[in-house]
Amino acid sequence: MEVLRSLTSRFWAPSPPPVYQPQDIPGSTRFPVKCHPQASKVCKELDNLFAEHFPFRTAHDREKYIRAETNKWASMAFPLVRDDRLLHVTKANTLLFLLDDLAEDMSMEEGKAFYAKLITLARGARLPDRNDALEWITYDTFAEMRECDAELTEEVIDGAILCLQAQVDPVRLKCEDMGSLLRQRAKEGGCEFVAALIRFGMNLHMPSDVQDSLHEVHESYSKLGMIVNDIESFDKECKAWETQGKEGAYMLNIVKLMAKDGAVSYDAAKRICYILVRESEFEHERIVAKFLANSDWDRESLTRYVYALGCVLGGNEVWSQTTARYHDLQ
Repeated sequence: MEVLRSLTSRFWAPSPPPVYQPQDIPGSTRFPVKCHPQASKVCKELDNLFAEHFPFRTAHDREKYIRAETNKWASMAFPLVRDDRLLHVTKANTLLFLLDDLAEDMSMEEGKAFYAKLITLARGARLPDRNDALEWITYDTFAEMRECDAELTEEVIDGAILCLQAQVDPVRLKCEDMGSLLRQRAKEGGCEFVAALIRFGMNLHMPSDVQDSLHEVHESYSKLGMIVNDIESFDKECKAWETQGKEGAYMLNIVKLMAKDGAVSYDAAKRICYILVRESEFEHERIVAKFLANSDWDRESLTRYVYALGCVLGGNEVWSQTTARYHDLQ
């Protein structure tokens, strides 16, 4: 019998695994998806403020801002921030969203001049023209944060400046490989800005050497956030580049790079990128566990902080998949 079993095993292969079927989104994220309990109140207040005063290019842009639930992003990304600081972090984040939209219509040089003027206002280096809504909204946003917590506000402003300047840096026109693309996207996508908003919102005063020690964690979180952002915003970016053709709308996007290097369609490139995200989520958990095991600074605060970074990733993914900012929702 053993001889017969041995002979037959040579001719009968084991059952093959299921045939691969493309999935636009391969399963749900491993990261927490929550929403801040004060979301409705804060979103309503800021929806009204920006809709009434922000200088949208067209009435359609103003309507799309509301339909996109732009302020909800922060409520889903920052569910752990203090109730009395949610308005501040949401307002600052939405402001950068809207500034990015305005800069799409500009050349690099126009964008540099545009942001330079706003950076002086954010720093409080000059007073705003109260007849210019963009000036007073920018000034007031960061002045109010400074009144709440001056030290942490400076970290937020530093992150915002890094983000704004990266969006008009000519180097973004020269990123030809995935590594350089992700490093640049992390800067212009506001990853340091968002991390600083977490610390502001949670009233977490973290020494600079501890922040430096978080480099690998921050790099991993930035990579995950930017890949998801690039996947979900890809169609919007394509349209902006095709219709406007300005340098401010130049497509620095991992989906575009993956399609080119892999010689696949854009839809296939999106699926490949989502598989990369899911695999990288496991790697992120490994990096976080290693960091926590080796850090000797305030264990409880660090654990809450890295968990909050995970909330950003979970909230960002779900919001990005469902917002009218990126998708034509019926």
